[in-house]
Amino acid sequence: MIFSGMNNTLKFAIYIVVFSLIWLVGEKLIGYQNTIVDWLPFTSLLWLILIGVFYIVFLRSTRRQATKVVYNTNVKLLLTLSIYWLLAFGLIKWVYFLFVNPDYFNDLIIRGREWLTLTATSEENFENATRMMDDFLQLPVYLGITTAVQLIFCLIYAFLFPAFVKNK
Repeated sequence: MIFSGMNNTLKFAIYIVVFSLIWLVGEKLIGYQNTIVDWLPFTSLLWLILIGVFYIVFLRSTRRQATKVVYNTNVKLLLTLSIYWLLAFGLIKWVYFLFVNPDYFNDLIIRGREWLTLTATSEENFENATRMMDDFLQLPVYLGITTAVQLIFCLIYAFLFPAFVKNK
């Protein structure tokens, strides 16, 4: 197995980061980051749910290695996994959006303006919405907000999943 001598937590963090990077590139290739950006919130939610599968597999592999499964220990392990993943993936997303797909935010703004043109109830509504969109769709702000959403899912996974792990 790849990374056989490595710490299990770090190994799974690398698995999650690699999966997430493949997911980002796949979204770009399919068109979810430009032409069919309307589906991006759904694919992002699906991605976060699939990350939960990695957490479950991580807990199962940890359970095989441990003699006794303790809720607090598993929570600490999952929180450590979350920290590794969030830090590494935040850096990868920064590099990705800066160098691999620098048009990402422009594509979202263009698509958002098209959508707002059809749905805005007034000129003031349109202006306020486009101003908010322009403020949100900047790399530092976007990374901060998406990392916060990821952190919320990490906390949910870290405190919920260990409750379902039982002793051998």
